[in-house]
Amino acid sequence: RAKIVLRPDKSTVTEPHHLWPTLTDEQWIKVENQLKDLILADYGKKNNVNVASLTASEIRDVILGMEIQAPSQQRQQIAEIEKQAREQTQLTAVTTKTQNVHGDEIVVTTTSNYESQAFKSKTEWRQRAIAAQNLPLRTKHLYVTSDDISDTAHTYVLPKNLLKQFIAIADPRTQIAGYLYGVSPAGNDQVKEVHSIVLVPQWATHLQVHLPDRMPSHEYLRDLEPLGWIHTMPNELSHLSPQDVTIHSRILARTADKAKMRWDGERTVVMTCAFTPGSCSLTAYKLTPVGFEWGRENMDMTSSSPDGFSPACFERVQMLLSDRFMGFFMVPEDDGVWNFNFMGSMHRADMTYGLQLDVPRDFYDAMH
Repeated sequence: RAKIVLRPDKSTVTEPHHLWPTLTDEQWIKVENQLKDLILADYGKKNNVNVASLTASEIRDVILGMEIQAPSQQRQQIAEIEKQAREQTQLTAVTTKTQNVHGDEIVVTTTSNYESQAFKSKTEWRQRAIAAQNLPLRTKHLYVTSDDISDTAHTYVLPKNLLKQFIAIADPRTQIAGYLYGVSPAGNDQVKEVHSIVLVPQWATHLQVHLPDRMPSHEYLRDLEPLGWIHTMPNELSHLSPQDVTIHSRILARTADKAKMRWDGERTVVMTCAFTPGSCSLTAYKLTPVGFEWGRENMDMTSSSPDGFSPACFERVQMLLSDRFMGFFMVPEDDGVWNFNFMGSMHRADMTYGLQLDVPRDFYDAMH
């Protein structure tokens, strides 16, 4: 390749007493640049280095023939290990005495840093699992928001046994959600009694819940009408979150052409159960036509105040708690596993699932 660069055509002449061909100054500048590129390309190919990342001084050394080792991650790791070894020679040995479950004394001597470090999880789910054990205590203090309630909307009655169990299986920080199904009592269409909470496969953050596109279907739900959905929240808000407006609007739009599963915007609500210190606060919201149109088009699921979102998107509705009638839970058929937060890769928006009548598993159940 170097010969082709030096003798680009047959007319190039090399004098008998010269080593290099006879070229003009402009030709030599062109040849010099081509040879430089040839040398750098060969160096990059041999050492697996991107030529564009080389500095001017490195390029000069390569062209002049100096031996330059390519950056090696392995050599950097070896250097770090050697540095740690030198630092550890200055450490003092630490001896600890502990006892195992059988009462045997164990003496351990550690000299390196990593041996004396305590394990620390980034998610701290173990601490949250312990904190979740206290959630049933909050069910003794339940508060229902009754300010600024719409006079024309339906009144929703939630049995306490469903609510207490729903709170007991939750997580203090990560949201959980369930679909609401119920009926109106005879002679009073303005009242909606929730008879069932359906837990579907889900995973969530502290802001929103991710549910499958497929809506629940079971013979036990055949005589019940969809009344919306309920979810927990780590903090109480004075309004319905834009994420909830978007999720509810998408469900309304998705079920609009399904006669048996269709959600009526006037009858379906979003119930929020916020974990306040030592208690739980409950609020029910209904979407307005403005909120439905905005939520169906919204794509921003992270901002707390996206463009176009306003209090006109929703209105509060009357919600009551009752112990005069009992409700039941429906859970997925596969061993009742509904929490996919620890196996998120198995959850898909288009996944299918069956339902069965059962008591739901806890958020931190071994099956989850």
